[in-house]
Amino acid sequence: MTETTGMREGTRARAGAWFAFAACLAFACVVAVKPLAATENGDATLPKRAKAVIETHCTVCRGDTQSADGPIQSLEEIADDPGLVMPGRPDASPLYLRLARARPLREVKEGSDANVVAPSPEDIEAVRDWIASLPLREDGCRDRTLVSADDIAALVRRWADAVGPEDAAATRFVSLAHLWNACTAPMRMMELRIATATLLGALTGRREGLQLETLGEKSVLLAIRPGAEALKVSGWDRLTADAPLSASGAVPADWLAARVLSERKDDDANAGSIGQTVLDKAGERAVSALARHWTRDVDLVRAAAEQGVPPNALRKALMTVGGDLLVPSRRLAHGAVPRDAWQRLSHALDGAPKARVEKEREKTDPRDAVDVVLWPDRPSYRPRDLVTFNVRVDKACHLTLIGVDGEGQATVLFPNELEPENLVAPSVTVRVPGNTAGYQFRFEKAGEETVVAICQRDARRPQGISYDYERQRFALLGDWREFLRTAETREKNIRARQEVQAARRKRRGRAPVEKEPPPVAPKEAGVEGRTAITIVIEPGGGPL
Repeated sequence: MTETTGMREGTRARAGAWFAFAACLAFACVVAVKPLAATENGDATLPKRAKAVIETHCTVCRGDTQSADGPIQSLEEIADDPGLVMPGRPDASPLYLRLARARPLREVKEGSDANVVAPSPEDIEAVRDWIASLPLREDGCRDRTLVSADDIAALVRRWADAVGPEDAAATRFVSLAHLWNACTAPMRMMELRIATATLLGALTGRREGLQLETLGEKSVLLAIRPGAEALKVSGWDRLTADAPLSASGAVPADWLAARVLSERKDDDANAGSIGQTVLDKAGERAVSALARHWTRDVDLVRAAAEQGVPPNALRKALMTVGGDLLVPSRRLAHGAVPRDAWQRLSHALDGAPKARVEKEREKTDPRDAVDVVLWPDRPSYRPRDLVTFNVRVDKACHLTLIGVDGEGQATVLFPNELEPENLVAPSVTVRVPGNTAGYQFRFEKAGEETVVAICQRDARRPQGISYDYERQRFALLGDWREFLRTAETREKNIRARQEVQAARRKRRGRAPVEKEPPPVAPKEAGVEGRTAITIVIEPGGGPL
């Protein structure tokens, strides 16, 4: 770690492990970044404690019902849902961010609902630690041979050659290849395969004797001949007319489940049935779980699996998308987006007509009080590379960026002494550092980096953070996990210190310290947006 040469006399130059300052004179101050180390938690009771918190505080974790008394999904399903959890990365996980926003950030104001029970710091910490203990989703693809579109086409050709032209013309295919390529665990794949067979049995009205065969060594392609059964070929073709078919004509199994359940929901006369068969409770749960794989949010791994390309290749393509799709493309490059947003992006990447893209864009509704999107300026980095962070919000708010280093030490990247103003306007891309900021960020060595973005409408700074630019150009928060645990106590200490300083100045006859300008929306206490990204710095790079 180097030290600054241009800071005030008597000031400690340490800026956390995130930063190693070069000379800050007339030229830019270059900030070096250290890699983020993974944390491990061997607490066997952690899943049980996390589930208890989720059952109490997470409505969106209750499957399709999303009601306070509905059944919660299993922890495995929650962990597998990109719209809730980014395994190993709690700061980027919507579930954790929802709990953090639900927690009262300041004193309960008069007239507010005192009966609302928010998660405690210990509750939030338990969920955070559980998410941090989960293996990365992409780890499920280690040593896994992916199934390509060419592989599927070859299976279909071999099938047609084996059964002859007549049977081949009446055969339809259902694919789970994209689920396999999206790193779904083998045991989970078996469950989804059974759910698909249950769905097809219900569609054809035959629980037994169904002409259904599994093709290939990985059992990711199912062949079905509807024939003269309850669902004929013509009915199948009508049902799947809008399916996102592969080149070989295979229908995604999870899409089929979502489509069938949607049609059944819209048809009160057939409530509780699919085709001629009524699903029992176990079958209903299995098919609904299969459908959620299609209707839930899509992360980069799943999107790449559907596109048939490696995730890094898709990220590079997404970073070139602009116009109306800039925000969802950047969000997907480092996180997850709703299914309809991915469908728009997928069509755009495939060269679909703009009219189709615009038609689907109308389906998307804003989900958060303040929607924050954060992305770096490049799809990949190597040591010694400079990096600029980009942020867009949908409402005016006060932005804070926080970096966490490999030892868990947190530093406020923005605002800082050189860029102290942090009010950002909606629908405008904010660059940090700015073009004339007088400092830069640089990755120091290979590893991972995490940046957390918080944008608030009711305050200029997050709870527990104070700025003293006489001593630190970039505010040091210490251990990030400890900071989150003690933020409320820190905030009380900050306010107590401010009151003491104000009283001292008053006794000495000095003018009071100038108050901060009012927040954007003081009546909307607690309204904020949070997000985070993790950046992988690949080995290589040159000397400084």
